[in-house]
Order: sequence, then C-alpha cells, then structure tokens
Amino acid sequence: MSSSIEDNELPKANVTRVLKTALPPGTALQKDAKLAVSKAATVFINYLSSVANDVAKGANHKTITAADVFTALEHVELENLSPQLRESLEAYQQLTLEKKNLKKKEKDLKSQEDDLTMEETSRGQKRPSNEMEEEEEEEEEEEEEEEEPTNKKIKSTDDEEEEEEEEEEEMTSARHS
Repeated sequence: MSSSIEDNELPKANVTRVLKTALPPGTALQKDAKLAVSKAATVFINYLSSVANDVAKGANHKTITAADVFTALEHVELENLSPQLRESLEAYQQLTLEKKNLKKKEKDLKSQEDDLTMEETSRGQKRPSNEMEEEEEEEEEEEEEEEEPTNKKIKSTDDEEEEEEEEEEEMTSARHS
C-alpha cells in the first residue's frame, strides 16, 4: 500500500493560521506559497516521525514519546529547536492538566450535590427539581382537563338550544302543513 504526500497533507486552515502568526502583519501569501509550505511541513513531520519511530524501536518502545521526538531532533541536527518545543510542550501539558483538574472538580461538586439531593430526598426534606417539574406538568394537565369539560358544557348547552330551535321549527312547520 503506497501513500503519497497528499494522503498526509495538513489542513489548509491550520497552515494558513500558522503562517499568519509567523509572518509580519499585512504579508500577502499566494496560494502556491501556502501549498509549498504545507507540503514541506508534511514532509518534515513525516521525516521527524520516522526518525522518532526508529529511536523508539531502538529503546524497545512500542509508542513514540516526546523524549523520542527530542532525540530525533538531535539525530537530524535540529536540536536548536528543542528549547522552544520543550516550552510549548510544557505549556500544553500544564493546560491539559488544569483542564483535567477543573473537570474533576466539577464532577466532584456535581457528585456532592447529587449526594445531598438524594440524602434530602430520602429524608423527605427536598425533592429533586425534575420531580417537582413533573408534578407541575401533571397539575397543569389536570387544570386543562378541568377546563375542557366546562367548554363541552357550553357547547352542549348551545347544541341543546339549537336542537330545541330545530324542534320548534319542525313543530311549526308540521302545524302549517
């Protein structure tokens, strides 16, 4: 199974965003320039990944780690990129950790709220809001059902009046015949 560079091409929007942040404001880029940078970045990533894979295999790892990538940068003589990449990696890891901790705190708070609600419910002090909403809906339905018979009575009274008028007309027409 052969793969071409197009199979691994980076998303154009991402390449454009990176180029706009890297270049001075107001710099115009032709479509061909964006394509050339995209293909070059794809080739570079594939090459660095291949070298990092060789490093990982050499260390009997099944998975490529960040350390393998930094070692690969040294092998391809681009170790001057390492400090900046390490800073970016640490910032990313810190951000990820903060998000994870925030989600855990939110989950713990929700769990505590659920526990309190269940405890209060079991004591009969407080019902969960969804039970209260269901009860309110049932009350509204009961009120609507109570209103409907009233409407039916009005209709049936009107119907009775119409029937009486029709009977009177029939009696009147029968008398005239």
